[in-house]
Amino acid sequence: MKSKILFALLPIVLLTAFCGKKADHKGVVLNVALAPETVTDSLFLNMDLEFKTNSDFKKLSGDYSVFVHFWRVNSKEMLLQDDHAPVKNTADWTANDSIRYSRTVFIPQFLNEFDVDFEGYEELRLTAGLYNAKTQEEPLVLFEKKINIQPASIVSPEIVYDEGWNEIETDVNSKDPFLRNWRWTTAKSTCIIENPKKECTLLIKGGVNKAVYPDQKLTLKINDAPLDEFIPAEGYFSKEYTITPQMMGAEDEFSLKFETDKVFFPDKVIPNSKDNRELGAQIFFIYFREKAK
Repeated sequence: MKSKILFALLPIVLLTAFCGKKADHKGVVLNVALAPETVTDSLFLNMDLEFKTNSDFKKLSGDYSVFVHFWRVNSKEMLLQDDHAPVKNTADWTANDSIRYSRTVFIPQFLNEFDVDFEGYEELRLTAGLYNAKTQEEPLVLFEKKINIQPASIVSPEIVYDEGWNEIETDVNSKDPFLRNWRWTTAKSTCIIENPKKECTLLIKGGVNKAVYPDQKLTLKINDAPLDEFIPAEGYFSKEYTITPQMMGAEDEFSLKFETDKVFFPDKVIPNSKDNRELGAQIFFIYFREKAK
């Protein structure tokens, strides 16, 4: 089944209920496989979940939800969660059943490798299971695993914002962590990226000003070869690509270029604005990592 990618952290609920002792498993076993094996921050982490019931399975009354929680061991704070409905309603589960599907979560950048007390990694505890939000019943904690999280810099290719970029801007009040920081392109802007010479995932979250140009077209290039050309349907857009070693070439670095057919100057189109920058597209997030197997 196709994975569902979470592009924002979910609201933190039921924080303490899932930290207690394990409840009766009612004949249900949960296995969780993670990819990639090296887990870092600033990472899309794929989770393959498999719920298996045995011959002692006790039918669950009502529809349960799945919880997947990542806890920071030292601070006892929840880093992120992925509470969701399973692909098959729990009321329909039977003995000797198998329910398999995948989820993808984003581990945000939270490690400070320049902290004098940082030891090179931080330990997280992953807990997962079932709960019924309509009752006061104890949740079923079916899976626990401790994970050492390392900083993304150990494996993540370096991305340098080279020519044609405006300075980084920040909105600390943004509820979406992917929209808190951004850079505006100009008509032509280039990133220089370290070449891992392996198949990678490239994900770009960006935006355009539809009020100024409803038909603004963006062109993306890898080493001057066209990757994509599109007119965003809405103000915000999200694009995902698989980049092969052949596309990146044999050099130690390659270029990712953003081009737009229209730019604007805020002081020309926005009343009372004194901003005379050349603005093309707004780029919030560039994710480039080896493709998870």
